[in-house]
Amino acid sequence: MVLSKPDEYKKSLESPYNDEKQPTSAGLAGDPDARSRDVFSQLTDMDNGFQCLLDKVKQDMQAAKDAMLFLRKRAAIEEEYGKQMVKLAQSMGESFDKAHPRSGTYGDAWTSFLKVHETIGEQRLRFSADITEVADDLQLLVKDTEKGRKQVKDVGLKHEKQLTDADLTLEKCKQKYEMHSEEWERAILQKNNDPVVPKKGLFKNNKTQAQLNKMEEDARVKATMADKNYRQQLQATNASRQEYFQMHLPKILSSLKDVGDECCVALRYQLARYAYIFEQGLTADGLALDNDDGLGLRSLTEKIDKDADIMSFLKSYSSRGNSRSYKSEIPYKEYSMSATALTVLNPNPVFGVDLNTLMDRDREEVPLILTKCAEAVQMYGLNTVGIYRLSGVNTQIQKLRAAFDRDCRGVNLLAEEYISDISNITSVLKLWFRELPDPLFPRSTYQHFLSAAKIEDERMRVLGLHTIINDLPDAHYATLKYLMGHLDQVQQHQRYNKMGSANLATIFGLTLMGNESGVTGASIDSQDSERLAETQWQVKVVQTILDNYRLIFEPDEP
Repeated sequence: MVLSKPDEYKKSLESPYNDEKQPTSAGLAGDPDARSRDVFSQLTDMDNGFQCLLDKVKQDMQAAKDAMLFLRKRAAIEEEYGKQMVKLAQSMGESFDKAHPRSGTYGDAWTSFLKVHETIGEQRLRFSADITEVADDLQLLVKDTEKGRKQVKDVGLKHEKQLTDADLTLEKCKQKYEMHSEEWERAILQKNNDPVVPKKGLFKNNKTQAQLNKMEEDARVKATMADKNYRQQLQATNASRQEYFQMHLPKILSSLKDVGDECCVALRYQLARYAYIFEQGLTADGLALDNDDGLGLRSLTEKIDKDADIMSFLKSYSSRGNSRSYKSEIPYKEYSMSATALTVLNPNPVFGVDLNTLMDRDREEVPLILTKCAEAVQMYGLNTVGIYRLSGVNTQIQKLRAAFDRDCRGVNLLAEEYISDISNITSVLKLWFRELPDPLFPRSTYQHFLSAAKIEDERMRVLGLHTIINDLPDAHYATLKYLMGHLDQVQQHQRYNKMGSANLATIFGLTLMGNESGVTGASIDSQDSERLAETQWQVKVVQTILDNYRLIFEPDEP
């Protein structure tokens, strides 16, 4: 689809009549300028041409106002639609992620399906903002047109009033002239004893000839003066009328017509602009619904594979293990001894044991409890919202701790009793780190790590931490590398679990670094205050290492 830009369309609107061929009449031959002159001529010849054009401009102004009101209501509708669409898509996406963390091809398609609707909602919000901008421009157009019309109207009414006043003055002079002429005529007839002149009163005219001559002379003088005034006023009035109709009225009509033409052209431009924005919005929605990237609704539905989904579900379900299988024999259930008895029977606990001791004793670079817990989380908990932030049930945590202390190698975290609540596994792992005699970040290097964290330059801070980490004992280095690799996988799924590097660092900062025990000569309260102040730097250490995991440890796999 090829869309015309509003600026290009505006050029075609600069002439009120474009290049369309019009019916020829009165020698116009379809010429827009000639047609404009003909309209102007008709307005000039009309008795009420000025009022007619005022009404036309008012009508155009009302049309712009109606368009502005329509666009404002349309923008409000689109804004509400966009907000509700985005809200619906996001809420449904979050609900689905919580309820179906492992959903297969349908889950992937449905998530993208909702993302398409969220995109459409965002596009409608932008469309609403664009429409509002057009409505604002139309509102300014209405104000400017109303102002221009009022100014021209005031000038026109002023000149019309001057012309009306001149006509009234002329009428008064004419009446005065006719009155004095009539009196002069009566005096002439009365002087000549004309019987046509009616006698006034009960008695005959008893004035002398001299008196009649005097009356006739006075009447003649008054009639002459009235005639002179009448002629002068007539000349002045005709001059005013000629000046009004030949100079003022054409100028007023021209100014008023310019106001009306500007309103019409601007209105057409804004409507064309709205049409272009509307076309763009529809095109964007169309691309979101169906595109060549395979992310359209129809393409997404075609990616759903029910057979693959059920196979994946069966595999996931069977790997959980059942508390009882009817196809197999009932297993032997071992008696659960107390923790004290287990300590006596099993001299190889994992809780409260130094990392170096564990490495020498178990011949493992990374403690088994860490690898087992991490593998369980990576298999069943990467999409769990708040993983490592949420705590498990204390009774289950203690039960799992006892199992690890009794026989770490024999613990099966994939059993249903453990994976039913992944927070129990994450809580027991954090508990193990907290009970290390010497934290994962050894106390001897505590101040070095804090000093490195306080370096403002990012590159130098990473380099400083890298140097300190390389000097760690082998057991601490291997354990830290494995843990950071595991947490890196967790943060890669933050879209689902909402646990980025900042959140994970906040949780593991104090857990992994512990507190420096070499502070002496100070009260307990002052030590607590100092440790609380150092919390932010502990978090900074863990977050920087996690954000730069691949740079610091250079793992084999990307």
